[in-house]
Amino acid sequence: MTKKTALQLIATVALAAGFIGVSGVTANAADTDSQSTTATVGLTAGTTDPDGPHAGAVQLIAAPDLVFGDATKGTTITGGAQSIAATSLTTNATSTSLTSTNLDSTVKAAVKDGDVAVNNPGTDDGWTVSVQAANFTKTTGDKADLLGAVINFKGAVASGNSDATTKPAVAATPSVTAGGPSATILSATNGNGVGTWMNRLTKDTNLDIAAGNTQGTYTSNLTWTIANTPSTQA
Repeated sequence: MTKKTALQLIATVALAAGFIGVSGVTANAADTDSQSTTATVGLTAGTTDPDGPHAGAVQLIAAPDLVFGDATKGTTITGGAQSIAATSLTTNATSTSLTSTNLDSTVKAAVKDGDVAVNNPGTDDGWTVSVQAANFTKTTGDKADLLGAVINFKGAVASGNSDATTKPAVAATPSVTAGGPSATILSATNGNGVGTWMNRLTKDTNLDIAAGNTQGTYTSNLTWTIANTPSTQA
């Protein structure tokens, strides 16, 4: 081998070694590092009555007045047992709760005639709305009570929430005896029923009366009550 050929061979080996070294440095540069952090948000239940007993709590915001039969002429009776259909279900739109300036306009707009309406501003408490009917008492004449009076509520759950994934409340359709115990008409378990929920009563609601009633106008006071069930969550 000549001296020139030997030098060319050494130069070739040196170039190959350099290429391998550079390739090794490039592979090591691909190593990465990472860190873990957190993101936090705190939520506080809203309020429709900041200075009153409902501050930050679930609130019954509306309930209807009911009229059975013809409000002008009255319902013709036969002397026997009858069922009289509701002809008017007017939600009390003048109630302090519903007209409160602290109640969001979208909540007010969601409430329709016939609604038993609840607003939960973001608590995780369960809640129950019940209704109790006093005796129907004649306002003229002998002041007698209406015999065998039973209100059969008919309705379905409705919501003022635009989010279809919101966990629901449950509507009930009880029969309530005048002068008897209360019955549940709308409820939600812990963690459900957040937002605005209604039992939207319909004119299928009716009043059963027993035989033996006499003519006259009879009136009953309906008491709608909401009770919270505090959440057991920490």
